[in-house]
Amino acid sequence: MKNRIGSSFLLIASSLFIHVPTSNAAPLVSIGDNADVFFNGSSSVLYSSNVLRDNDDELDDLWLSLTPGLELNIGRGLSNLDLSVITRYEIRRYADLDDLDTELFSVEFDGAYRSSRLDVTGSAYFRESKGSSGDVNILDDLIESDNMGGDINAEYRFSPKFSFGAGFRYAETEYKTYTDFLADRERFDIPTDIFYELTPKVDLSLGYTYSESEVESLPAIFPRPAQQAFTTEDHFFNVGARGNLLPKLTGFFKVGYRVRDDDRAGTDETSMLGMDADLTWATTPKLTNRLGLSRDFGVSGDGFSSENTSVSVTSNYSINSYFAASAFGEYTLREFIEQDIEDDQYRLGLRLNYTPNEFWQFSAGYAYTENDTDDDRRSFEDHTLDLTASLRY
Repeated sequence: MKNRIGSSFLLIASSLFIHVPTSNAAPLVSIGDNADVFFNGSSSVLYSSNVLRDNDDELDDLWLSLTPGLELNIGRGLSNLDLSVITRYEIRRYADLDDLDTELFSVEFDGAYRSSRLDVTGSAYFRESKGSSGDVNILDDLIESDNMGGDINAEYRFSPKFSFGAGFRYAETEYKTYTDFLADRERFDIPTDIFYELTPKVDLSLGYTYSESEVESLPAIFPRPAQQAFTTEDHFFNVGARGNLLPKLTGFFKVGYRVRDDDRAGTDETSMLGMDADLTWATTPKLTNRLGLSRDFGVSGDGFSSENTSVSVTSNYSINSYFAASAFGEYTLREFIEQDIEDDQYRLGLRLNYTPNEFWQFSAGYAYTENDTDDDRRSFEDHTLDLTASLRY
């Protein structure tokens, strides 16, 4: 079922894509009257104080990331259709830990179709990955995986006051290393919403989202017993609002009730308060602040269900037409349902961007990541620095 759903989804999504705003750089090649090809790549020098994210044996290193890429845009001169395809190939080379050297491929599709009553947007991606995160760690090494997914969303306006929205979101992770320890998984969501125009700037919403996750089996490895494959079904009943909610506040929020059913024997139904929000506050013409909130169910890399609560804040300040600065903070709490374990993950960072013209962008950044958990295998602290140059031509 996993391969069939994933392949079918990418096939459908590749024909409906959401437009990504880009600069006005001249294209590398123009094809006919409606298509442009750009070179879109970057190179970075990065430093990490804890490359393997090991709490007891921290190894620091410096590495180079060279990522050439091509971008195809279709839609110039067309009123209803926009399409972007971006493919990249990262070449990563470490100074000391050269056994971690790797090359990673990714491709992304984004686009949209809009008419007087119907808006359809969508995206799809495939990414090769090598790294570690708070819920997926292996001591003394990084984890390789293939990740694919995307979304399709449609909204139809029945009248000036009422509209109906529906969508399909899909995500799949397939591990290429340590497959005896990490469970492949996939998830799809089907959100539906009815929108009512309260004012010309604000819509109220009444929604329901059905979600299903499939987690593959894991063999017995002492002292852990074998883990059977299982499926979870989630239901999210919600109300919310979107638009210009206050004079300087835009975005959307949904609040409601989430329920999870698990098909494993002896597992009880789980419920909790659900939340999803993305809000932007234009504090001044130069300063904007973005707030993200989420409370949802999840599945960890080793196949355990969790209740996840996260909050993120990002501030962007435009210094002048060339320089911009940003800062961010994120906090995620994972409470595992089958285990008496909690994960607290913190991320803090700063970045300075310099854009001298329409082709080049240079940036420097710092990030601090900490995962504080009852499971020592996933606890770590990491400081990361990077210098990056990006070219779109």
